Amino acid sequence: MPDGMRSPRVTLLLGEHGWVEHVDNGIRYTFDVTKCMFSPGNITEKLRVASLPCSGEVLVDLYAGIGYFTLPFLVHAGAAFVHACEWNSHAVEALHRSLVLNGVRDRCHIHSGDSRQLQLQDVADRVNLGLIPSSEEGWPVACRVLKKDTGGVLHIHHNVETRPAPAPPQSAVLLAERGSPEAASPAGEAQHRAQHGGEETLEARLRPEWQRWAEGTATRIQGLLAELHGRPWRSSILHIQPVKSYAPHVHHLVLDLECRPVLPV
Repeated sequence: MPDGMRSPRVTLLLGEHGWVEHVDNGIRYTFDVTKCMFSPGNITEKLRVASLPCSGEVLVDLYAGIGYFTLPFLVHAGAAFVHACEWNSHAVEALHRSLVLNGVRDRCHIHSGDSRQLQLQDVADRVNLGLIPSSEEGWPVACRVLKKDTGGVLHIHHNVETRPAPAPPQSAVLLAERGSPEAASPAGEAQHRAQHGGEETLEARLRPEWQRWAEGTATRIQGLLAELHGRPWRSSILHIQPVKSYAPHVHHLVLDLECRPVLPV
């Protein structure tokens, strides 16, 4: 439903309630299917954040939902503590129950309400901004909660429009079909996957629109941080991760952006 909370339109035909449990990468998620949605399309990003080295870190998850990323950060990535923000009361209840199920309730504080009004500041080593089509309204909050003396990493989700990739020359297609050395190479394999609709391709990772979006975002975040703290900051693009195709020529991306204050010489 277009209510800002992605509430599902479902009717319970049998049973007394809609609460279910789903196991994903060893994590137990519980939620009411009549009140909350579950997005299996984000599995690659959930697996990726679960592998990040977050031991000892404090993390702020600005759009926690039922815990898509909050739980992997706590259960697998080793985050010391997570501040989870969510404005959907049904998702807040699901998150609370899932934290208990996974034995990590004591390492998470749930901030119920609009994350733009979050009062935290200077606490985070890492901030997750898992909202599409854009998390831009959360950028000022993300900058404020980052530790002002050491900075940290922002994981910025966004839908980026991409022009269709040009078709490969006919000669290249013929070479690939004949089993040329190029076709057997990693680049050739990437080209083959691109022709068959693959998401994780070399061409996809090099798309100029993605790089331009990342560079523009890095510049804007750097400016927000400098304005907030009254001194220069630097921002460095660590990684651009394609999550899924959202619509024709629109991709859900995540930018890992390292932000650090520039220390006086």
